[in-house]
Amino acid sequence: MKSIRITIVGGGFGGVYVLKKLHKIFHQDRRVEITLISEKNYFLFTPLLHEVATGSINPINIIEPIRKILGCCLHTFHVGKVTKVNLDRHTLDTTAGSWTYDYLILAPGAETNFYDILGSKENSFTLKSLEDAIKLKNHCINIIDQASFIIDETERKKMLQFVVIGGGPTGVELASELEEFLKETFSHYYPKKIINDISIVIVQRSKEILSQFPKPLQEKSLKIIEKKGVKVLLNSVVKKVTADTVELEDGRILETKTVVWVAGVKPSEILFEEMVALEPNGKMKVNEYLQLEKYPFVYAIGDIAGAKNKDGTFIPMLAQVAIGEAETVAGNIKNQIDEQALKSFTYHSNGVLVSLGKWMAVGQIFNFNLSGHFAWWVWRTIYLSKLISWHKKVKVAVDWTINLFSSRDISQF
Repeated sequence: MKSIRITIVGGGFGGVYVLKKLHKIFHQDRRVEITLISEKNYFLFTPLLHEVATGSINPINIIEPIRKILGCCLHTFHVGKVTKVNLDRHTLDTTAGSWTYDYLILAPGAETNFYDILGSKENSFTLKSLEDAIKLKNHCINIIDQASFIIDETERKKMLQFVVIGGGPTGVELASELEEFLKETFSHYYPKKIINDISIVIVQRSKEILSQFPKPLQEKSLKIIEKKGVKVLLNSVVKKVTADTVELEDGRILETKTVVWVAGVKPSEILFEEMVALEPNGKMKVNEYLQLEKYPFVYAIGDIAGAKNKDGTFIPMLAQVAIGEAETVAGNIKNQIDEQALKSFTYHSNGVLVSLGKWMAVGQIFNFNLSGHFAWWVWRTIYLSKLISWHKKVKVAVDWTINLFSSRDISQF
């Protein structure tokens, strides 16, 4: 009996959820061999990275070992990076070895997009990995400790200005959590004059924050975070980032020792031996079934896929999109094997939610706008349900419960 080799590249939402769906479909089919290639041996729940960076959640509670998730249906699992793909020969080269495939699913995710802004990559923190979140938290703790020994108030304020580049969901959530972490938690350990010198600034290129949200929620969110103390600079374009400053195109200069760049992402790059069609934004061109042009046995999902709505606009780079694409692709591979018709992928938004700190969130679900305590409860309930294992759900729920009655963790890792 000839084996059917399915290879998945990427251990994020797209890769792990397509693995889960394939497991459900082929669990009893001995012909199918599934290989997963991931740069990490764990699945990372990225939507909660900002809470790790601000002491709300223990880092280990938002990761899940991939072998533990579905080890029973993984024929092979390789921790490594894909270095080259030959689509004509159906071969993959990786840092963990080389092999062939019958069906290939590309879901390597995305990386931070610095838009070639001078100094941005070298002088900014990012928030794409667990290491990023831990590094940012450790830095915040160090900066406040260093600032507490500075006598000059002007110099102290420069050091304690935290600049977040990007006013999308990640930037807004991070800034809201930083405001509470730095000003509320550290107020238990440092003099009031130190805490009063802390400032959080969001720099946003466009005229509004949370551009994918309805306008009433954009406006409400802006009022909420500004009331909390976050300063928001709209229509502000970054020209240059140095070790001590953020220079804007209008001439303004923000003096800071902490710049967090969350202004956008771009698809992770994969090297192909053939010419592969790409969209202008760098995403891979796919058909309605999420297959690559000219290669019906190769699929792209998640942030790397240039999937479009019926009106020709690109589908947003969201976890819920990757999960939906994963289900479609797994079903289509089953249909290909059974020589059945394929199903096109159609995106239906489940809604959008963003946390604005303790007891506060805004969002839209089924065309209903939500805000306040109820939206915050919905946000946490939904995110908790998306964690894969029950014991991680319990641990995160415990972290959140403890934080309602005590200050956040300020331990360095």
